[in-house]
Amino acid sequence: MSEDLDRVSLTVPPEMTDRLDEIVGDWDYSSRSEAVRDALRDFFATYDWEAGDHGHHYGTIVVVHEHEHDSDLPGQLQSIQHEHASLVTSVQHIHLSQDRCMETLVVDGTAGDIDALANELRALGGVQQVKVVVIGGSDPGHEHGHEHSAAHDEYEH
Repeated sequence: MSEDLDRVSLTVPPEMTDRLDEIVGDWDYSSRSEAVRDALRDFFATYDWEAGDHGHHYGTIVVVHEHEHDSDLPGQLQSIQHEHASLVTSVQHIHLSQDRCMETLVVDGTAGDIDALANELRALGGVQQVKVVVIGGSDPGHEHGHEHSAAHDEYEH
């Protein structure tokens, strides 16, 4: 972590301090400051996304849809994914039940492009739910002082 840090003082109700301390302990942060820095990174990414920035983002689009064997929905989903091949880096298909499936699309692109893809997926008949989760990509700032679980450490940041 960089030694070039600004000190900021926050005034919060005791319940928030208690909750922050609980999370710091549960998630093995080395300090409150580390936890607040992580929360601010998420806050900034959300702000940028909602402001419609043109920055680079990584994320997922989760699509839950009907699984009717005589439907062309799987073909439509696949066509859309191929049309957006520069944006969709990976797809996982899961059978939730006999009648429902879930696809998780890993995406890499601008907020506008990701949002347009999500809206295109939402418009398909048989799609029941679409959720978008994004993080800022231009400066993910993944420097923090808490340890990750062994499973998380297997993956490269």
